[in-house]
Amino acid sequence: MSRRSAALHIALALGGVAPGIVVSLAHLEVSPFLGMAIFGLAIWFAATLLGWAAETAEMDITGAFAMALLAIVAILPEYAVDVLLAFKAGTDPAYEALASANMNGATRLLIGFALPLVVLTGIHTRRRHARQLAADSNRPTTAKPAKPAKPASATSSGSSGSSASSSRPANAFFDVLPIPKAHYSVMFFLVIAAGLGMLAPFTGQIQAGLGAVLIVVFVVFLWHSSRGDVHEPDLVGVSAFLGSLAKVPRRLWVIGFFLIAAATIAVGAEPFVHSLVESGRTLEINEALLIQWVAPLASEAPEFIIALTLAYRHKAWAAVGMLLTSMVNQWAALVGSLPFAYKLGGGAWSLPLDGRQIEEFLLTGSVTAVAVTLLLRLRIPAWGAWFMLAVFAAEFALPESHARLILAAVNAVAAICLLIAGRRQLPALIKQPFGLNPTA
Repeated sequence: MSRRSAALHIALALGGVAPGIVVSLAHLEVSPFLGMAIFGLAIWFAATLLGWAAETAEMDITGAFAMALLAIVAILPEYAVDVLLAFKAGTDPAYEALASANMNGATRLLIGFALPLVVLTGIHTRRRHARQLAADSNRPTTAKPAKPAKPASATSSGSSGSSASSSRPANAFFDVLPIPKAHYSVMFFLVIAAGLGMLAPFTGQIQAGLGAVLIVVFVVFLWHSSRGDVHEPDLVGVSAFLGSLAKVPRRLWVIGFFLIAAATIAVGAEPFVHSLVESGRTLEINEALLIQWVAPLASEAPEFIIALTLAYRHKAWAAVGMLLTSMVNQWAALVGSLPFAYKLGGGAWSLPLDGRQIEEFLLTGSVTAVAVTLLLRLRIPAWGAWFMLAVFAAEFALPESHARLILAAVNAVAAICLLIAGRRQLPALIKQPFGLNPTA
């Protein structure tokens, strides 16, 4: 990306966050619908700035830690929304049902929508690359005359092997997306965080003790991700421009983006939530649905774009790692902080969950289980991606309460079958985080 193009992108992002900051700091009165648009776009552009900053930070920190940092900053907007809702629930019971809605929606968007799209995009690029290689190998050349041919018995086997290799990739081997064994480390922490988080729906509350344990898991995960060597990253777009700068200006840009985005989220989270709730009441739409789906769309869209860009550039494995890290952050940091925000807001030491949120937690946990068990064999088949997309679509086609439980049961059965199929990989999943080089 040229300097001029990068400057235009940066100016657009800064211009996007400016209205939200101005309206909030000036205490201007706007309608709920206009507020939803202004603050939603501000959060969207803030997440874009965070993405650029975190990607560029790979120049100075380990790749795994940079991926963890990118995932952390990517969840900051919904983190602010959920913590704010939990804080308000401490004095207003009407917010209790909304406190975990954003987390459930964002997590299912990551697993049920973003992950399958990344997998299918990665498979498509692999097939396209394989076809291109096959076409190049079959293209006639004007090279020197070939040496006398070998006996037919030798050439026929080679020819058949070449033909098989040129036809097989698009039909068999390239119907799956392989991922590196290093992803077992992230999956290990995801299993722990999600497993602990699933205690909440069975107890009907998120207790402070459980929250403390989840935060410890999150801290350990960050420490584990920080180990390893710093490698030169393959940056693209604005991040590539920032990475080409000298060390001091590059770091100043990164710090500046972090501060601007953090300030935008800090001043825009509350009015954004208020606008969503008021818009829902005006349109007679369940505000929980707006909090669960509209708010995550504003904050997750930049991460979706980054993940799809990586997949299109033959780095789908890196996009999968980024999404897995985001899932760990959702289950560990986000869920773990909710009871403490609720207590600080004037509530008890346990955030209660109503029947709807218990169902949502069960569905989110079952979707997470499907994702982990699909990844156990270090290759994600195309049919697995289509299955997750189908379940995600069914959530909107079947919004009834009993439908969520049915979908959770379907996911649970699928996860059990996948676990049985990949049971031989369980020792590797457990041992990988304790290896000498977790980023290998």
